[in-house]
Amino acid sequence: MIRLESLYTLIESSFDFLLVADANEKIIYVSPLLKRTCSPANRDASGIHLHDILDLESLQSFRNAIEKVHEGARGVISLFAVQASKLTPVPMKVGYIESVHGGIYLFFGVQVDALRRISDWEKEERVKELSCLYTVAEWIEVSASIKEFFTKLPEYLSRGMRSPDEAVVYSIFQGEEYGQKPSGDDYISVELIINGEHKGEIRVGYISGPHEHLPEEQKMLNEIGRMLSVALERKELSERMVLKQEEEEELNSRLNKLEAKIDERERDLEEQKQKLSTADSYLDRINRSWDETRHRLETMFKVIPGEVMLIDLNRNVVMSNHDDIEPGDKCYRTYFNRDTPCRDCRLGKIKRDKTPITITIRDGDKFMEVHTLPVYNQEEEVDGILEFYRDVTLEKTYEQQIQQADKLASLGQLVSGIGHEINNPNQFIRGNIKIIKQAITDMLPIVDAYREDHLDLKIARLKYDFFREHIMTLVDDMIHGSERIKGIVEGLRSFARKDEGLLVDTVDVNTLLEATTRLVKNEVHKHAEIVLELGNDLAKFTGNSQKIEQVFVNLIVNAAQAIPDDRKGLITVRTCMDHSNNVVIEIEDNGKGMDEKTQKQIFDPFFTTKRAKGGTGLGLAIAFRIAEEHSGNISVSSMPGAGTKFTVRIPTGEDATAEKVSN
Repeated sequence: MIRLESLYTLIESSFDFLLVADANEKIIYVSPLLKRTCSPANRDASGIHLHDILDLESLQSFRNAIEKVHEGARGVISLFAVQASKLTPVPMKVGYIESVHGGIYLFFGVQVDALRRISDWEKEERVKELSCLYTVAEWIEVSASIKEFFTKLPEYLSRGMRSPDEAVVYSIFQGEEYGQKPSGDDYISVELIINGEHKGEIRVGYISGPHEHLPEEQKMLNEIGRMLSVALERKELSERMVLKQEEEEELNSRLNKLEAKIDERERDLEEQKQKLSTADSYLDRINRSWDETRHRLETMFKVIPGEVMLIDLNRNVVMSNHDDIEPGDKCYRTYFNRDTPCRDCRLGKIKRDKTPITITIRDGDKFMEVHTLPVYNQEEEVDGILEFYRDVTLEKTYEQQIQQADKLASLGQLVSGIGHEINNPNQFIRGNIKIIKQAITDMLPIVDAYREDHLDLKIARLKYDFFREHIMTLVDDMIHGSERIKGIVEGLRSFARKDEGLLVDTVDVNTLLEATTRLVKNEVHKHAEIVLELGNDLAKFTGNSQKIEQVFVNLIVNAAQAIPDDRKGLITVRTCMDHSNNVVIEIEDNGKGMDEKTQKQIFDPFFTTKRAKGGTGLGLAIAFRIAEEHSGNISVSSMPGAGTKFTVRIPTGEDATAEKVSN
């Protein structure tokens, strides 16, 4: 029977669209161009049903076409239109073919614009060639003998030619000739190679006169030759098996004759042996049936997306689609690398409640959604569980990013006004405190002279000696405090000014990182060494180089400050491209690390673990805002005592910087 992948390739060479479905309307295959038309991003159209993608009118058109084609009609047309799409429906030709998986329906056509460019003659030729291929494939399977096949081959094969009424088909197989030879050398041909040996040839030409042969006709003939060679190989193998069976039957006949001569006293024993042989044969058939059933079940497991495990009541893995998990291993040891069962083990709950469970669990840095189903025995008792695992780490990360973006958006509306309200009175303090310091400096000699005559002098109810010793320290503290307020206000303004600076630079991340490491070297080298692992062929994107550099400075300096004082650490900076065409920058340290609570607050404004060292808690919040302005994001993963890794992702598409994150 025709190999489906070859059939798909042949159809796609002539048509833009190809959709294959089974009798239950389940989609088996979708050509790449049609997949982009009917399927959302990152969604595979295979495995879903026709009603999931077609609008109601097109779905009814497909069903009517399936019914007609199944009844033997030819030339059936259906209309294809995607749900909620304003695109013009596309007419598609419908065909039917038997495969090892049962009957399947093929819908093929071209884009509307392409229909205007391809002539009706060309479309008819493609349909005619495909119809010929179907017919010959069916005839290969149903013909009773090789002679019968080659005798009627001209009748079927000539239908696919450009001029079927004038076409002639000539075949030679193992020295025997069939059909009529084409005139002259104006013909197309294919050799029949069976088990590596040349056994014959098929030629297709015309009765007289030169005719132009289409490239598609040669492709069609090549595919027919390949199908026929495979079928003839199977037939030769079958004949050898029949011959072997005949030899075995002859041998059995001789044995039976020999057994007939055995003395009657041994016949009872032979009868018992025969019965035992029958029982062995029966058991062998049962074992083969069980092996086939298990093989089918394992095959089904392998094609299930995600990870699946069948677990018995002793928490032993019975079956899995994970190649690294062996049957008989403990589920908690093989999957979660634990020595004891999980605290939230689903097995006990399933045994008690006999109802499915769906939960989300965390395994290190990963989040897994686990869907657990009970497995029953013949007594309707729970005999085990079937667990489906799906990695939802990315979804959780996006959820956290959205929550963080919402939080920062709300704070961004407040900080601008707050900064203004704080800065105005602080300006008075900063200006006046300088005058006060100068005034106190000028007055102290006068007061010192006065003190010589008034030894009991007190100022602000303090003895003058104590006042004289500490007054300038108090004034300096006030100046330092007002400057700190100014720094905080400047940080607030930077945080609130989301759109400050145009995103017009062509940003080369590797170049920026090399410049950043030189910039922070003096501040970082006493804490850690910086190692750059920069990827090759990194895409550039449009953004603000100065702001991106600010993000890198903040992250690298933070990494250095996370190294304990009693040792020198290591900061590793990596760059690469991910599968979504994002530039990925990872800044990883081997410092103190963070607990889960700190990770959730790390991007909040004013949250800092370095307040005693003068930290304002705005550096990472500003870095997060800058990444957001570039349609990107920052995520963090950390373990106490094991270090921290910040990951920055920035899209490189043409419209990446124009699409701001609205959440």
